[in-house]
Parts: sequence; C-alpha cells; structure tokens
Amino acid sequence: MTKILLVMIGGSLGALSRYAMGLLAVKLFGTGFPWGTLIVNLSGCFLVGLAFSLAERGVDFMNPQARLFFMTGYLGALTTFSTFALETVNGMRAATHLVALVNFFSNNIIGGALVLLGLWLGRLK
Repeated sequence: MTKILLVMIGGSLGALSRYAMGLLAVKLFGTGFPWGTLIVNLSGCFLVGLAFSLAERGVDFMNPQARLFFMTGYLGALTTFSTFALETVNGMRAATHLVALVNFFSNNIIGGALVLLGLWLGRLK
C-alpha cells in the first residue's frame, strides 16, 4: 500500500508541475511553439538520468521508496518521454542496440502515426 501511495503522490505532483510549466511557458513565450512540453520532456530526461545514475551508485537518498516516488510517480507524470528515453539509453548501454533502435523508432514513428490515426478517426462523422 505504501508503494502505491508513493507513486500516487509523486504522480500528482508531477502532473501539477507539468500543468504549471505549460501555463508558465505560454505566458513567457506565447503559443507559437510547444515550449512547455519541450521543457518538461528535456528536464525530465535530465532528471531521470541523474536519478538513475545516483541509484546505481547506491546513493542513500535514492532508495527504492524515493525511486518509486520520484522516478515512477513524479517524473512519470511530468513526462513519459523521460522513461522512454531512459529505456532507450539503457538498451544502448546493455549493448542491445537493435532493441534500443526498435524502441526509439517504434515510439516515434508508430506513436506519430497513431496520433494521426486518432486525429483522422476523431474527424469522422
């Protein structure tokens, strides 16, 4: 039960941070480019890499509970892109380059195609 609560609380804070960053980015930079999404995706990628590295080194504050709260909950809700990026990089580090490349291209190409499919289906009458 504690694990579920850690993910829920982290996820709530991550979602609120994402929403707040989106509003702030529109206020600061306007709506001509999705700056809010870019900022949360890039910062999430940096933070998940840093947290994963600290966890691998056995740093005390990155214990399993902190990882559930921060990496799974907070960063998971802030941006799923960070998890995707970490999994791709870990695939490269583990010398499973084909898996990493398939993961990278599948998420980007198929993901983009599914967005287009969803847009198309949503416009059908």
